[in-house]
Amino acid sequence: MPILKAIETRRAYRALSTKPIEKEVLLRLAEAAHLSPSSLNSQPWRMITVTDPTILASLKGTLTPGNYWAKKAPAITAFVTNPAWGLTMGGVAYTPFELGMAAMAYQVQAVAEGLFVHPIAGFNVQAAKAVLGIREEDTLQTLVILGYPGPLDGLNEKHLESEKAPRVRKNLDEVASFDRWNEKLLPKQKE
Repeated sequence: MPILKAIETRRAYRALSTKPIEKEVLLRLAEAAHLSPSSLNSQPWRMITVTDPTILASLKGTLTPGNYWAKKAPAITAFVTNPAWGLTMGGVAYTPFELGMAAMAYQVQAVAEGLFVHPIAGFNVQAAKAVLGIREEDTLQTLVILGYPGPLDGLNEKHLESEKAPRVRKNLDEVASFDRWNEKLLPKQKE
């Protein structure tokens, strides 16, 4: 199935071009997320795509030092949710899961558009919320860094290595089983 190739191709690359991303492309990414499933069709995610140079610079100012490479990005999308926007059942809020599905659809569409797409957690959440005008009670779950592939120059040695390294995933039987829990699913103890 072709969709598997797009998922397989998606990686957290860092070598970005500063080339602007066309508004039509950014709208298709939002549309892909918009079409994601959600319980009771609540669609409990919101996206804020930043391309305005002034706001983008302020948002980039909230990034942690390890995300220096993201300062080249011509666009960043913030994914926001709130448990009150969706289903909570049996003490489980489904909004983060549903936001995750929307974010993955967004990423797969980005790959189809020829973009590098890299969700990050390395930013000052409160400062980013202030830049974007997000309410205190809402959760800024992630920032998704977007850009066309760019030159490797400017990446530190560690990131240069990971950019060129083969994609490494756990064995499938370490993350998936059939019919019952399997002890292989327990994460290996770190040494």
